[in-house]
Amino acid sequence: MSTYDAGAAGWSAAQNAPPEVKSAAADYATQQARTEVKKTCGMDMTYVKSINGLLKAKQLGWSFLAFILMCFQVGISVQKIFFGLFVFPTMLCVIVLFFMFATHFYEKKPQVPWFQADVGISAGATVYYTIMAIVVMFTGKPLLIASGVFALVAALLAFAPGTYYSYQRYRESKYPATEPLE
Repeated sequence: MSTYDAGAAGWSAAQNAPPEVKSAAADYATQQARTEVKKTCGMDMTYVKSINGLLKAKQLGWSFLAFILMCFQVGISVQKIFFGLFVFPTMLCVIVLFFMFATHFYEKKPQVPWFQADVGISAGATVYYTIMAIVVMFTGKPLLIASGVFALVAALLAFAPGTYYSYQRYRESKYPATEPLE
């Protein structure tokens, strides 16, 4: 039986509940605490600290460094233009995907295939960064050589593993694990 204490803040049912109800409530609270997402600044910190989140940060960092070095090179060349025209939009896509996954906004737009987009962007960036890094490194201009080196690092150490882990995440979202039949 629940009693209402007019002087207290509300019902005092938890105090008068049988032990099995108290136990069930404690189990539910424990389960809720385990599944609760730790958010800082609206971002899911478990994603940010996961391998996918860290790889997105590496992709962004190495790409930004390659882009800045390319921008500081004086003069215009075809390689510089094509390199910049791909690196900048790729950085924007990585930023968008990082914040979509970190804030769980992708769950509000299920009609967009976010995981497929992540795999496609990572795979395309791996191939294009590798090709353009090699082309840019052979221009003979020091800042473009450095930019090409950082682009190659981004391709091999961030985008290539990012493609693999993004594909794994896509497969998990498409075919979730089920309980084995007994």
